[in-house]
Amino acid sequence: MKHFLLGTLSGVVLGGVYGLLKTPRTGKENQDMLKNYIDDTTDHVKDVNEKVGDLKIAIQNLTDEGMKLQTEFMTDIQNLSNEYLYEAQPRVERIKRKADKINKDIEVATVNIKSTTTK
Repeated sequence: MKHFLLGTLSGVVLGGVYGLLKTPRTGKENQDMLKNYIDDTTDHVKDVNEKVGDLKIAIQNLTDEGMKLQTEFMTDIQNLSNEYLYEAQPRVERIKRKADKINKDIEVATVNIKSTTTK
């Protein structure tokens, strides 16, 4: 690993020196080109940072909107459920009364059948 890093570092230094010696541009042109490259890269990084900030804001807005919709939906469902139970209550009570009457009729019939069979 040590030899690899040493070789890589040597290659970078020698390549840089060779590039500077063999370039067809003057030192001033190279400086201007490097400055422009750094300025462009800085602008791109700033642009990416702004886009990431915008994305974070959009995600937060989407999350907030989702929570709001979820709350509204749950409230609506609860209201519908309560309304259904309120409307169904009289029917449930009628069914219960009829079931109680049927049970009483069965008890009376059972007593009558027992009394006729024991005589």
